[in-house]
Amino acid sequence: MSQFGVIGLAVMGKNLALNVRNHGFSVAGFSIDKPEVDAFAKYEDDKLKACYTWEEFVDALEKPRKILIQIMAGRPVDETIKRLLPLLDKGDILIDGGNSNFHDTTRRCEELAQSGIHFIGMGVSGGEEGALNGPALMPGGDEEAYNEVAPILEAMAAKTPEGRPCVSYIGQSSSGHYVKMVHNGIEYAIMQEFSEIYDILRQVVGKTNDEMSAIFNDWNEDLVPSYLTEITAAVLKQQDDLTPDHIIDHILNEASYKGTGNWMLEDGVSLGAPISVIAEAVIARFMSKATTREEHHRVTEKQDKPELITALEKSLQLAQAVAYAQGFQQLTMAAKAYSWNLRYPAIAQNWEAGCIIRSAMLKDIENAYENDKDISVLFQDAYFKKLMTNNLPALRQVVAVAAASGIPTPTLSASLNYLESIFNADLPANLIQGQRDYFGAHTYERNDRPGVYHMEWYEEK
Repeated sequence: MSQFGVIGLAVMGKNLALNVRNHGFSVAGFSIDKPEVDAFAKYEDDKLKACYTWEEFVDALEKPRKILIQIMAGRPVDETIKRLLPLLDKGDILIDGGNSNFHDTTRRCEELAQSGIHFIGMGVSGGEEGALNGPALMPGGDEEAYNEVAPILEAMAAKTPEGRPCVSYIGQSSSGHYVKMVHNGIEYAIMQEFSEIYDILRQVVGKTNDEMSAIFNDWNEDLVPSYLTEITAAVLKQQDDLTPDHIIDHILNEASYKGTGNWMLEDGVSLGAPISVIAEAVIARFMSKATTREEHHRVTEKQDKPELITALEKSLQLAQAVAYAQGFQQLTMAAKAYSWNLRYPAIAQNWEAGCIIRSAMLKDIENAYENDKDISVLFQDAYFKKLMTNNLPALRQVVAVAAASGIPTPTLSASLNYLESIFNADLPANLIQGQRDYFGAHTYERNDRPGVYHMEWYEEK
């Protein structure tokens, strides 16, 4: 009998199943796509079994059955659950490892609880390589079920530099998929920040692809050690296989997206979360497909100065911190709205290895929430407050240089505006509220006494 089962044997599902097998657990795999099962069967041994029918698959699993569903999100997940239910027993465990919308996961948790089936919505990050060698896992839902599958998940997860597994119980209901959604939103933001820094390096500083690759390599050893820094250097250095050029110069400048960033914005708006950087990153992908690609005037004078390159590094470090801060700020607001007891240090730890947004800074975020679990804004922490103080002049400089040169910086500018606003006690929203009361009698509060007021406005003749 197999200790674990995987439904869906495309690259992610197959690699996750092999990961489980490689860590000493027996695993059965099934797919409605026979060629996928045939390909999986080539790995068959005493710890790996390929199954060709629903019944064969379910019967191959020891009880309580532990089944990972690794298929396209949406209706296919519901159809898979519906097909499985008559074959399962009370106490069996289903894990949805796809990028499901958290609203769907909330519904599935409630429906399956009525059938006596445990349900876990689990975010999975790390791509194909991570699935095989160690992903970051974000399971939420039934805590009793999580404890049952924890030994397998901890074995297959990526490990932090200290050797801790990048998986832990996230919280109730759909919180695991919510955290993965926020992870993806942060990913959008940081990737866009890298692209804006790249644009300034090539357009304003005048660096070649190889020179930029070397700069990012240096930053990976200095202020911005992260997976995205590492791969940015690699992408910029890569030669084309069809021309004598670098491949980066022949990649069409349109960025695709799969929707998780949109979902984060939708819920962020409903919560009132100020996730401006992530919003700009999502819109930048829309813009990349909507632009007319007509040339416009740019300032072409080059500024190849060491101090500007230093300012760019500091700006990237600070903007990355803002992306994380906005993500965690939405998580704290969601936890309150949905009555989740989220464990923020554990979330940061889960992202420290295996996932796309892994970076050395996540250890600092983990420490910040260990020191004060109730901080609402990451920059209230002493480390990040000092980072903001030290790097804010550089970010101001970079945004000004880009604006003067005609270079759009949606996320760098949004990072600057966020930091200039979030601790600002003198924002001009009083004028907006005055206007609202003038044209709509929407009332206002005062800064010198309690209560709600309405002014009988008049126009001077």
